[in-house]
Amino acid sequence: MRKIDATLGPPICALLSLRRKILDRFWPRRFGSLADAPIGKILMVKPAEMGSTVLMYAMLRRAREIWPDCEFHFLVFAENTAAVDMLGLVPKANIHTIRTSNLFIFAWDALHRLVSLNLAEFDLVFDLEFFSRASAILAELTGARSSCGFNRFTMEGLYKGGFFTHPVQYNPHIHTAQTFLSMVEAVIQPAGQIPLNKTAVKPLDELELATLNTTQEEQQQVREQLYREAPDCPRENRLVIINANSSELVPLRRWPLENFIELGRRLLDKPEISIVLTGTMNERPESERVAAALGNSRVINMVGKTSLRQLLVLYSVCDLMITNDSGPSHFASLTDLPVITLFGPETPRLYGALGKNKVAISAELACSPCVSSYNHRATACNDNACMRAISVDDVFITCLDLLRP
Repeated sequence: MRKIDATLGPPICALLSLRRKILDRFWPRRFGSLADAPIGKILMVKPAEMGSTVLMYAMLRRAREIWPDCEFHFLVFAENTAAVDMLGLVPKANIHTIRTSNLFIFAWDALHRLVSLNLAEFDLVFDLEFFSRASAILAELTGARSSCGFNRFTMEGLYKGGFFTHPVQYNPHIHTAQTFLSMVEAVIQPAGQIPLNKTAVKPLDELELATLNTTQEEQQQVREQLYREAPDCPRENRLVIINANSSELVPLRRWPLENFIELGRRLLDKPEISIVLTGTMNERPESERVAAALGNSRVINMVGKTSLRQLLVLYSVCDLMITNDSGPSHFASLTDLPVITLFGPETPRLYGALGKNKVAISAELACSPCVSSYNHRATACNDNACMRAISVDDVFITCLDLLRP
């Protein structure tokens, strides 16, 4: 998909830009401030990365402040439906999906979704992918009366057309949650600003964060599920989650499995601590390797055994999580669970988990971060020394600090 986006994307975007110039002559769209515009339907195009959905919450709340009666819709890859649903701001009927199992199915679903989205007559569409041409093309072809997305302006490369009514300059020096929020602010600025958006960046500690509401019944069910998996595990113990894997999108983000195992051994030296392993079903073999290496009845392997909702409830009953830079660190922001996120190829300045007791550890090597929106996350790195440079000692000490009463 990345190769197709890089090769076919630019010429398609160029053709759509020419098409848009012609159409705007006869059927002009809405430019300038939309603060007082009758915005009824807003489409968010964010196909990939489940964790980024959590970072959009402040943006959605701000949009609701400006247009109280607006109706949110999302266009996402099918596997990310649950991540959007968990925010509770979008009815399931407003989540439009595209399957990605193969290129034919992707094209078929995209075509059908574009037909239905055009019929829906959206007032505003946001392309929330930084430099993906595919998302820009989908946003343009929805037929929305106004559109907002990232533009390269004077940067070389990264071309994704010139058809947005509200083109925003991507700022690689602010957090992604702030970047998303700035897009809403961009569409209410007066006409003539180049580039958008010339407003102050809202501090991270002032952003409104999503929260997870769980019931005692849900928490009890998750606890029972834990102890069915490990009946000999003391129920009064503190529960520490180890999420030892990361998305296949950027496998270089993984801390060595041997380091997670050594960290687990040190944690288990404390009899009051039990370890919970989490992850998706395709990560099950690695989790079994970790469990076998630890060889302790206080290790509960829940990898592949929870829905997203159950995983979030699990976070609400645990005491700490250690994870690579991946979606779970952002999902945990919905709770007060202390989290240690290990960063290497990417930076916490852009993707750090939000909320209290969220700690990022990075070796800060000169080559890091090497993965960014500018290279479409296609780094030339052949050795993730940045992850190996994070010591077990540093992570363990941070664990003890966060577990301290």
